[in-house]
Amino acid sequence: MTNLLFPTDFSTSNAAALDWVRLFARKTGATVTLLHVYMPMIPDTTFPSVGDTGLGIMASQEIEDISRQRLSALASELQSEGLSARVDWRIGSVEDSILDAAKDHLADLIVMGRSDLSTFFDRLAGTSVTEVADEARCPVLIVPTTPEGHAIRPAQVHTIAYAMQPQTTNAQVTFQTESIVEAFDAKLVILTEDQMDTTHADLIVMQLYPQSGFLDKLFHPNHTAGLVEKSDVPVLIYHEKE
Repeated sequence: MTNLLFPTDFSTSNAAALDWVRLFARKTGATVTLLHVYMPMIPDTTFPSVGDTGLGIMASQEIEDISRQRLSALASELQSEGLSARVDWRIGSVEDSILDAAKDHLADLIVMGRSDLSTFFDRLAGTSVTEVADEARCPVLIVPTTPEGHAIRPAQVHTIAYAMQPQTTNAQVTFQTESIVEAFDAKLVILTEDQMDTTHADLIVMQLYPQSGFLDKLFHPNHTAGLVEKSDVPVLIYHEKE
């Protein structure tokens, strides 16, 4: 693991996920790429404009400048802690930009926060996380947070639980957990789906199978999909290699 990608919008919900970025970077020596995706406001030309349209352009430029400054400040903060950090600032769709950045930087891991998706509207609001988890070709670590953005559990890895599924082989389990177990000197337990509700692990690892459809499972949840949707334990998702 040499490259970590951390998309951030500078909200409080990112704080818990950033703790996990720090933890993984310290344990593996990986470089952290801090990504911010800026989506400029596009005026609706079907409505008559009121006042000076140039003011809107100036405000948009100011927001852009502030986001660049905050991204640089965050990188400086991590560097002051002895971590290797760089920045990537992009304009466009959040999901597409994250996936493109992951390819461009050869990311070994994407770390994202997730609040409790308790309602249909909340699920729509969490689309960025679910789409990235579904489409990314590298592993994705989803860190659950409270609605206020606080961590539910501390960023630590003493026990890792692997969510065993019928399609999963022992070789996959070894490949996906061996380096993490070694880096954190952690204990690995392998559990079936019906045992996951009672786990006391610090991290859950699971394989995502494309034929299952992550979003299909989100809206028609089964037990495995529920691990991602409702788990108060961070979930590390691996994808089946193409």
